[in-house]
Amino acid sequence: MVHTELKLDRDALARTLAGARLFRGLDPEYVRTLVPHAAVHRLVRGQQFWQKGVTAEHFHVVLRGVLELQRSVKGAESTLVALFGPGESPAIPVTLERRPYIADSFAATPVLEVLRVRAQPILDALPNDPKLANAMNRALLDHCRLIHSKVDVLAIGTVPRRLAAFLLDIAERFGDELEDGAHQVPLQLSRQQLASYVCARVETTIRVMSAWQKQGLVLTTRDGFVIPSLPALVELMDLQEVDGSSPSTPPPR
Repeated sequence: MVHTELKLDRDALARTLAGARLFRGLDPEYVRTLVPHAAVHRLVRGQQFWQKGVTAEHFHVVLRGVLELQRSVKGAESTLVALFGPGESPAIPVTLERRPYIADSFAATPVLEVLRVRAQPILDALPNDPKLANAMNRALLDHCRLIHSKVDVLAIGTVPRRLAAFLLDIAERFGDELEDGAHQVPLQLSRQQLASYVCARVETTIRVMSAWQKQGLVLTTRDGFVIPSLPALVELMDLQEVDGSSPSTPPPR
């Protein structure tokens, strides 16, 4: 299925550009010059946005939903590389260097909307526009922070601690806090995807997630998952580090 380009007038596109984190703070007149080069695309869950190996010729800002990057090796399952939510700009480094995408991208939520802006006019203006250069530097720093967050997940220790750190990260970035304090994350991730992100065996991931589901620490729903108490998951993660207790056993109350 081909993703949909939304029909927006020039004023609507200009407002969307000006409100996007990547272009925030730039001269309004310059932002309006980008309107002819911009479009908003809408995808539904599972639709592919770009393909690995294709030269990156656009900057992107996620407006709604979550975009996932996957890499596949011949004869192996796809690996979940990264997730990007509202305000975040995927593939900034390869776009700045006009290199090929290193992963495939897909819509990870029921609806994904992405602002797409042709890169060449921006790259042409960069050497003479300090504000634009600063905006690109900020985007690169945001990208570095995301990479560091994945390193933090992988370096935190056991599989249960890595899973807990990952779930806490995406709950903070993409979750909605409910009235009872629980966090609902509208993001469907298979056990295979979870395992690939935290570099674990699928069987281990299933065992840990099943135990947490029974204990009410993480509840899987049709549209994603719910964490009833973020502090409880943090406490469980810290408890294992301190006393080496079972990773799937909740802390004493």
